[in-house]
Amino acid sequence: MIITIAGTPGSGKTSVAKELAKRLGYKLLSAGDRMAEIAEENHTTLDELLSRGDDVDRLVDAHQKKIGETEDNIIVEGKIAWFLIPKSFKILVTCADDEGARRIYNDQKSGHRPDEPNYRSIEDAKKIIAERVARFTDKFNRLYGVKNYIDPKNFDFVLDTTNSTGPNENADKIMEKLKNFQ
Repeated sequence: MIITIAGTPGSGKTSVAKELAKRLGYKLLSAGDRMAEIAEENHTTLDELLSRGDDVDRLVDAHQKKIGETEDNIIVEGKIAWFLIPKSFKILVTCADDEGARRIYNDQKSGHRPDEPNYRSIEDAKKIIAERVARFTDKFNRLYGVKNYIDPKNFDFVLDTTNSTGPNENADKIMEKLKNFQ
């Protein structure tokens, strides 16, 4: 089985992906981690790499697609992984925009998200995150014709984590859904 996980900012998609990988004994492939590897291979920063445009996305996406065609028992976390690996169990992790912004802002303030911009407030984080989602929406529409990469209709299971206690609870819910899927 291949599981793909996408989600809205601050929803906890990476945390639940890690927990699921641990529980299932699956390898975890993260689009963000792959981008960081490419930046390191090219002796550049992630910001500089991302400023190069669509070529970097195509590299990461091609890697994910190949993994989906050649490996099994893997979790692939990435915004467009569900599209690149159509024969996967597709999970969308969501949370309310205010809650996602609050989580990201607090994580950044506590040093858990050093890659995030320096948000001045939760409202500032919410605004910047909305702009980022709009950019990704435009990019995936331009690259793949995907008009809304976080449209629930594209997924087998949608998990709202707004009121969740954390990755363990979220993983429990996904594991229950996986039982019914297999």
